[in-house]
Amino acid sequence: MPRAMLDDPNKLDPRAQVRTALFAMVSDVVAPNPTYLRATGDNMLTVAAGITVAVGTSVFSTALTNLGAGNLDTGASFAIGMNYYVYICDPGGSGDEIYLISLNATSPQGYNATNSRRIGGFHVGMCRRVDSMMRPINAGGVAWDTGWEANVYLGIVPASVWTLKHRPKCAPEGMVYIGSSVWADIYLNSSDGADGLQSVYNAIPLTGTEGHNWYSFNDRALAVEKRLMTYAEFCKMAYGSPQGNAADNLNAWSATTNTGRNPTGLVDRAVSAVGAREAVANCWEWLDESITNASGYTLNGTTAPTSYTYPWWDGGRGGLVNTTGTNHGPTTRTSGNTPNSTQGQWNWDPDTPLGDTTDGNPDNGNIFQYFDWSLVALLAGGDWGNGARAGSRAVSCNRGPWDVGTGIGVRLACESL
Repeated sequence: MPRAMLDDPNKLDPRAQVRTALFAMVSDVVAPNPTYLRATGDNMLTVAAGITVAVGTSVFSTALTNLGAGNLDTGASFAIGMNYYVYICDPGGSGDEIYLISLNATSPQGYNATNSRRIGGFHVGMCRRVDSMMRPINAGGVAWDTGWEANVYLGIVPASVWTLKHRPKCAPEGMVYIGSSVWADIYLNSSDGADGLQSVYNAIPLTGTEGHNWYSFNDRALAVEKRLMTYAEFCKMAYGSPQGNAADNLNAWSATTNTGRNPTGLVDRAVSAVGAREAVANCWEWLDESITNASGYTLNGTTAPTSYTYPWWDGGRGGLVNTTGTNHGPTTRTSGNTPNSTQGQWNWDPDTPLGDTTDGNPDNGNIFQYFDWSLVALLAGGDWGNGARAGSRAVSCNRGPWDVGTGIGVRLACESL
């Protein structure tokens, strides 16, 4: 490794000379407040004063500066669903810094990686009007009062603004800060085309329609350095989202006449206090929490069936036939799914449900349980046809993590850097 600095009292060696380039090399970004970029208007961003930023061989100290669409490197207005990056640029000579906002993640137009420095970014989308306590307000400024559901606007999503000192460990695009050092995806996840997941506007959410379950979504989360959300995190992220309606899709994609999922972000009112979209309805969301189904399911069918074919959505055992009297199958029963003393026992499942439905790998062990669906992974939010039952605290407690549900997708989270 070459020596960057040298102690030479005579200052004959350039590495011992106090130069701006030396300060630039060792200063990087010095910020007393990590949130030195803030949304201070629907379409305005403010840079805090006193932030020291190295750009190439120059060092700048910021002044309080407001930025907007006039600072775009190309175009005259912000576009919905897009991620923007904020740059400090060195114009050369003795000139002061120039601020530019760009869709380019590498450098703004007219500059390069040597004479520009990306210092943060933000997402543009639908936002909800809230008070100082993050409670949704109506046009009159009253929390939870008549008309609050419709009080939304298009602009910079305040909770999406990130800096080099305040950002998630993963890629920050399409995420909002929900507090407690946790960031959450703005949108239901879709495929990124590389066996991972992404949070983007106007995309088809990935669900069991493509063969995914709790396990395969976890695998994809690993690829993008994120994780599934807990129920508590979901409730924080979804807070302020209107409940669904059974008769229409005005507040959420929830009408009982819907027949399938909707592209992400297309229902204007379906936005939470922090700017997350469609936390209510469209698709259920797998959570990173499991419980035991104490009452248990037992094999479906008529009274005292002799065999049972597992449904297609039942993970690695979907379509397989289980003969009653083996492990979980009842030898006798009263009717339907009602458990009785002869139904269920602790044992390994005769047909493991833990196969991977997306890449054909059936070798993932087995499950030791009492009933056929003893293990449950929680779901939150509701789906496209749940009507008023879909909401910011809605939760489902009856799906095994191996289930491949066409109405079940995912939204990911990540810790702060």
